[in-house]
Amino acid sequence: MKIMLGDMDATQEAILDRALVACYKAKGITPDPATQNNEPPLLEDLYKAFIGMEEPQAANLAARLEKFVKGSFRGLFDQRTNVDIKNEFVVFGIKNLEDALRPIAMFMILDFIWTRVKSSLKRRLLVVDEAWYLMKNRDSAAFLYSIAKRARKYYLGLTTITQDVEDFLNSDYGKAIITNSSLQVLMKQSAAAVDKLGEVFYLSEGEKQLLLSAEVGEGLFFAGQNHVAIKVLASEDEHKLITSKPQELLEMKAQNTLKTPSAGGSDSEYSECSEALVHAITHQSTVNNPASNF
Repeated sequence: MKIMLGDMDATQEAILDRALVACYKAKGITPDPATQNNEPPLLEDLYKAFIGMEEPQAANLAARLEKFVKGSFRGLFDQRTNVDIKNEFVVFGIKNLEDALRPIAMFMILDFIWTRVKSSLKRRLLVVDEAWYLMKNRDSAAFLYSIAKRARKYYLGLTTITQDVEDFLNSDYGKAIITNSSLQVLMKQSAAAVDKLGEVFYLSEGEKQLLLSAEVGEGLFFAGQNHVAIKVLASEDEHKLITSKPQELLEMKAQNTLKTPSAGGSDSEYSECSEALVHAITHQSTVNNPASNF
């Protein structure tokens, strides 16, 4: 809620707390575990709770929340889910969300995953790509830091990936996540970021120059106090899966179209399969963008 509502003073936080308690109480949900499966309130219920309060600060919070309930962002966070989250494979697509909504969605998804992780002890790996979005807000940054500190207790490995290392370095939580990581990888960096990285990672002048002039796939690998230069080479099949270069995608599409259909398959069937493959490649997320990840 704090990510949606923005910065709040102590009075506003108290009003939010009272409104949330009232919303859940109206649905019959209390600290009693027997009530936890009751139908939960919606965002609109919280909005109405703010409206019903007499404090001017409550009206201010209602105004901040209005765009998510009645304004341009309505329909996304103020409805009951229609996703079967019990499936073995669940995809939350946030690619087409506006920038203002993406940090909220990422926080909600991360919270859902963390809840699932804590529910049963098994070996898992959580990969957070574009993690800089979570660094833009203090509360979401604190949440990611909390996961980083507690992950080992739940047999969870955590990998954070970002193209904007400065967003991590400008956040106390981000710095702590970096310095507490057992392994780090730095790829090509901008001149603006390399000096800050030099202070955090104790880089030599030669290592700074390496990061400034690194080609695709080149960088530094850190394990504890040791670090070494690396060059990552993808296999041909891996490259086809992760490339996002338009020219290469078009070339693969042309090659697939020209291939001879397999026995029993018509030209139209093969063409449809080729189109589907190119569509999947075009819309998949590139986990390791070598521009400036760490």
